[in-house]
Amino acid sequence: MSPNKIISCLSMTIALLVLTEFRTSAQFVFGNAEPTEINQLSTPQRLVIPALAPSEIVPAAKTSESVANEEDLLTPPRFNTVIIRELPALWQMRVPVEQVGLLYATYEIRGENGRRNAVSNEQRSDSAAQVLLEPLPIIEISRDQNTNTALIQGGVRLKIDISSTEFAGAYAGDVTVTLNQR
Repeated sequence: MSPNKIISCLSMTIALLVLTEFRTSAQFVFGNAEPTEINQLSTPQRLVIPALAPSEIVPAAKTSESVANEEDLLTPPRFNTVIIRELPALWQMRVPVEQVGLLYATYEIRGENGRRNAVSNEQRSDSAAQVLLEPLPIIEISRDQNTNTALIQGGVRLKIDISSTEFAGAYAGDVTVTLNQR
């Protein structure tokens, strides 16, 4: 195969990957408004995370790279296999002011197929993506001097490993939030 054909094939492959559209609607549907009672946890009932963008999967091309030989042209392109999403305002809670610095959150995710630490494909439950959850800091939003309470919120960073996913489409799971006191 001539170098021109290899470059042409490689160019078409990269163009197809970069120009492929990933469609989904991003929406945040909050079931509860700001919590009004002490220790009432308010979380969204359904949270749809935006679809992967091509730029998240295919790293930016470096114009300064050069090819040393023909074999370098046959090397498969590099893809990002871990996608990071942050949900900084996943939950809110009203707590007594003296508890603000004593609380910490733990998170668990379970795919719709029951698999722990994963989300599963909505159409093919046997396909799942591993998810690592990293808690984000709990922050104080406001204080109510009349009730001596504070409104706090917290969230999580999702590190989604797509290297073992076999099918495209929507992936879903349930996140459990537990607040504990030190």
